[in-house]
Amino acid sequence: MPRQRRLLYGMVITLLLGGLWSNQVQAGEAGTTPRAILPQPPVLNEKDLSPYKQKGRSTLAGQAFLGLPSGKAVTQAGALVHLIPITPYTRYWFDRTVRAPVWSTTGTSTVPESTPATSTLADCAHEALSRLRMEKRLAPYLRATRANPTGHFWFTKIPAGRYYIISLIEGDRERAKEEQFVGLAWLILDLEAGEKVSNLVVTDCKTSLC
Repeated sequence: MPRQRRLLYGMVITLLLGGLWSNQVQAGEAGTTPRAILPQPPVLNEKDLSPYKQKGRSTLAGQAFLGLPSGKAVTQAGALVHLIPITPYTRYWFDRTVRAPVWSTTGTSTVPESTPATSTLADCAHEALSRLRMEKRLAPYLRATRANPTGHFWFTKIPAGRYYIISLIEGDRERAKEEQFVGLAWLILDLEAGEKVSNLVVTDCKTSLC
């Protein structure tokens, strides 16, 4: 190999190693490792809600309950059942507070689905639902009804669209200890214009029913 070519290769290798060393030194001086940038929550866009503004002709009915390991169903008389239009804004809220909760006193730690339900979970769920209802621009499009003692509920005059059906069930303190259970029952529903849907199963999605 000619002498000049060997010198050129040597200079290139030196420059590459020097750049790598410089990056390592800068990382060491910073004392931290790069952090993933979390996606920003979407802005509430009222145009996404326009299909849900008028009263519709659809109806739906179902039962909200929690499934115990024993196979029994826990219902709560008077539990609120929420019907929430699916938009980018509500999808972000749902993914973080219902599907894969990130609840804690600071609102950052993850609560696995296998974690036993506690009063803290109930408090966090109450807070999450309250925050959603407090959004004034969203409030006119949210619907809610109360379940009867067997967990059954009904909605009428619903416009077509995609919805979350969510209910916080806290069990009955007067029942047996195993039935004093807390959890969020939910379902994703596609509703067509004039459709009449019955026998919906809204549960905590720890079974094959979801």
